[in-house]
Amino acid sequence: MRQHSLLAGAALAAALSLTAGSTLAQDSQPATVTWKGAPEFKWGDFTMKLRGRVFADYVDQDVDRAVGADFRASEDRFRTARIGVQGTFGDQWSYVAEANFTNGESNWEDLYVQYAPGDHTAFTVGNFKSLSLENVTSARYTTFMERGPLNDLIDGGRVMTFAARTGGDNWSVTGGVHGDSVNAGAPGDGDEQRGVFARAHFAPVVSDDTNIHLGVWARDRDRRDDTPFRYRVRNNTNFGDRYTDAGSSPLGAGDGDTAIGLEAAGVWRSFSLQGEWASIDADLTGGGSARADAYYVFASFFPTGEQRKYKAADGKFDRVSIREPLGKGGLGAVELGLRYDAADLTDFAGVATAGEYSAVTVGATWYPVSRVRFMANYTDAKNKAQVAASDVDVQTLQFRAQFDF
Repeated sequence: MRQHSLLAGAALAAALSLTAGSTLAQDSQPATVTWKGAPEFKWGDFTMKLRGRVFADYVDQDVDRAVGADFRASEDRFRTARIGVQGTFGDQWSYVAEANFTNGESNWEDLYVQYAPGDHTAFTVGNFKSLSLENVTSARYTTFMERGPLNDLIDGGRVMTFAARTGGDNWSVTGGVHGDSVNAGAPGDGDEQRGVFARAHFAPVVSDDTNIHLGVWARDRDRRDDTPFRYRVRNNTNFGDRYTDAGSSPLGAGDGDTAIGLEAAGVWRSFSLQGEWASIDADLTGGGSARADAYYVFASFFPTGEQRKYKAADGKFDRVSIREPLGKGGLGAVELGLRYDAADLTDFAGVATAGEYSAVTVGATWYPVSRVRFMANYTDAKNKAQVAASDVDVQTLQFRAQFDF
């Protein structure tokens, strides 16, 4: 049950506290406090820094059905409201424990401990993400408000994972084994899902104003006694229903699957391109198999002269540095984005809603100061089903006020 998952997460958080207590007991130095975007406390070799984020959204959505009533829906909401801690104990150990509180519920987000015996070697255990360039890049730094249907299709959320990583200044290889999310319900008397994965990246060009990223990943998983896997995509927003969906019947749900993905990105001063492709082959609960594919490509441009910050050693993007923040002689940074997404689920024969998805998104983001940004996205999405009567067009306008610490 979910209560069991919360207790498991709480146990890991408690272990971190016990480690802190042991450290403090051995070191009578008084705490020192510094400010690094949030208060950071230090007792000897142990540090603890508060962290969190709030995304306040307004969403307005028009849904046009081929058959059935059209409708419009809107909502003011907190997309994310997180609070947590991060820190180190000693030179080689670090931790993160963060929870989300939205819609009257609470869930663990990142919750892990990491041992790093070398500059580019690390072993991590806990609840975290591992696959896809856009997925491993924090939502605090993504160009668009939502990651898109590729992430939905591969089911790339945080799961309980043991991962080992090695690399260099411009490359990395990570592999490991995973179960289900720490927030997921237990499968009763059986075994939860199990999977293995690997991701590698290489940055052949790294400089102050030009960066090139190439990446590849693969994952194989078996649901065992867990709930069958679902294959479906959203309309570039987590608001509203999914209309391109293979369903939960034996014709569309998976016993296990194998997924592969390719990543590419380039930054040339204020201009950036990024794209990914993923394919997933599913063994269906009703016998047989089916394949689904998804991809996206987007362009980003800063008319104010900034550029997306790429971390070559980690293979992901980080916080934008603002040239002239508001209140310090400037008006902040502006980023403009144009994106295309597509997904194809038509190989799930006999499932009317397992069709094709395509969408165009335009976005604008204002960064007045570091750790604060205001975003606007408009998406025109088309869900073309295997049966024309199930076609659905969705237009979504979203606004966000965001800050993190």
